[in-house]
Amino acid sequence: METDTLEEKLLLYAKAGSCSHIQRLLESRINQSSSLNVNFRSRAKASLGWTPLHLACYFGHMDAVEKLLKAGADANLQDNMGDTPLHKAAYTGRKEIVLLLLRYDACSNIINGTAQIPKDVTEDDEIITMLEAAERRAKRRLEEKLLEAAREGDISTLSKMLSGKEAPDIHCRDSVGNTPLHCATYRGQKQCIIKLLKSGASPSTKNNNDQTALDLVRSDELRPILAAYQDKDVSSGVQKIEGPLWKSSRFLGWRSHWVIVEDGTLSWYPRQADALAGVRKQGCKSLTQSYCTVKPWDHCFFMLRCFDDTVHYFKVPSKTDSVATRKRWLNAFEAHSSYSTRQCTQEQIINDADGDGGVTVRHLSQALQAANTSQQQLESEVSIFLSMVKNEENCALAAPLLLKAKETSDLSSETCAALHLCLELLSKQEEVKQRWSCDAGNLTFK
Repeated sequence: METDTLEEKLLLYAKAGSCSHIQRLLESRINQSSSLNVNFRSRAKASLGWTPLHLACYFGHMDAVEKLLKAGADANLQDNMGDTPLHKAAYTGRKEIVLLLLRYDACSNIINGTAQIPKDVTEDDEIITMLEAAERRAKRRLEEKLLEAAREGDISTLSKMLSGKEAPDIHCRDSVGNTPLHCATYRGQKQCIIKLLKSGASPSTKNNNDQTALDLVRSDELRPILAAYQDKDVSSGVQKIEGPLWKSSRFLGWRSHWVIVEDGTLSWYPRQADALAGVRKQGCKSLTQSYCTVKPWDHCFFMLRCFDDTVHYFKVPSKTDSVATRKRWLNAFEAHSSYSTRQCTQEQIINDADGDGGVTVRHLSQALQAANTSQQQLESEVSIFLSMVKNEENCALAAPLLLKAKETSDLSSETCAALHLCLELLSKQEEVKQRWSCDAGNLTFK
């Protein structure tokens, strides 16, 4: 076909650095006498997936690279091995080409198939310095974009950036030391404040004027939200305690366990070695609204009653100073109970302020329906692609394409089935949660 011939010629000219021939092909596209694709990919085994720009960069043809970039060649396309043109230029030590690619917004942190960014494939110190500087500039641009989104209340951009693979530092700063949370707060951007807090922004961080976000808040509506998270941030240092305790079981009686109380949660294991390895955990319990009681005549015994009215019986080892040891455990349980209860209360304040009512089965069902529709569209497109490949004259090329298309179609079906299963499980979970909520409303806590 004529177009394929022109594009294959472009690959050859880019490899050879023949600028006059490249210019002629590009002019024919401008004059609309051809529909030349400047990002056409090579099918040759030695350069599978390479574009003309990959070839020109690898072989060091500076003028050809510039012509292709001016014609709209994509500087960030990856070949079949995941390399971008910047990888090729860095690998072959083409300093001027690396600099030119960076001027055309080539990304310096794209990972190839061997988990390497362009900086990792070169030993040239000058190129490494250029690429590191480009990384810093790219990082700062992202941070400035996040700060701007927080100021302007652009919740869509802010959410997308925080959930992206290359998320910027949530505690980045502007020229006066304000973080995104500071910026959202002094501009009164409620949804951005909530999103930043839920994503881990610290309300205790201070700017250059020694102010936290709470110091900048102007609205009475926003003050309790920030105050709740600031309390949570300050009180997060509750001390972990662990050690041997005897625990009573209904069927097995008293048995020795290695018990850990950490971040408002109680866990117990058969031995210390199991706890260190994170294996054979015998049980786990939240300490929210829990409390302990003792028997005055027994210096080893104490009882823990949890929020769901379950009771756990413990004894400290009698060989130790039982009174002091039990006191240490009782103090720890009290501190972690307060911490866990406070955490739940603070989370509720944020959720109430968010006003989204949480995720329901109805929301999940709608999401699943959208996924199902997308999957059906994908199957339709794959079916069309399959028939196109079957008519492909090059049988050697058609076979692997056919296999890959079938794998894609099968995978999309499996994904949709998995989503259906998730919905069923979450539906059951919500039913249990609703029943538990009704029961919990009847409990009286000491």
